[in-house]
Amino acid sequence: MSRIETAIGAVEARSRAELVAVLAPRASEYRGTGLALSALLALLAGILAWYLLPWADGGDVLLAELVVFPLTLALLELTPLGDRLTLRPLKAEAAARLARASFLDLGLAGTPERNAVLFFVSLAEHHVEIIADVAIHSRVGTAAWQRIVDAFAADVRSGRLEEGFAVAIAAIGDRLAEQFPADGERRNEISNRFIVLA
Repeated sequence: MSRIETAIGAVEARSRAELVAVLAPRASEYRGTGLALSALLALLAGILAWYLLPWADGGDVLLAELVVFPLTLALLELTPLGDRLTLRPLKAEAAARLARASFLDLGLAGTPERNAVLFFVSLAEHHVEIIADVAIHSRVGTAAWQRIVDAFAADVRSGRLEEGFAVAIAAIGDRLAEQFPADGERRNEISNRFIVLA
């Protein structure tokens, strides 16, 4: 964390922009996945009990459903299986929503020059995003941010999470220094602390 905070401080010493890095272990609990799949499997267990057991009555069908539902729900909620079975677009949407909420909650949309940047990583969803306020985004553009995200993802796949963070922050800093170079003494409006969401 201290290496990343030092990298953020170095970036901000070279530019007038604000940079914040956020790491989220996960963006959501995805309770809907567990509930939906558990209900579906319980219904299927009831149908199978009714179809495969000729002596089954309504009580047996209900018993099968009542056994399968909590067992499946516990399996999906208490193991990584629920996350793996959650559709990728749902995970991407949850991570993007958390990134935007973090951008607003941290006050990055309120800087005087509208030149703040959020580097957001959500581990469970494998989601990386750079959100830049309007002034910096209009000057840098989506393609430049995406190249930084792609390089970071390659570092993470190679097992270099900390190094990837430092390299990505330095690359963001290069864009910020180009577009909003430091012009003497600057006031640090937002903390350089590396934020890990609980």
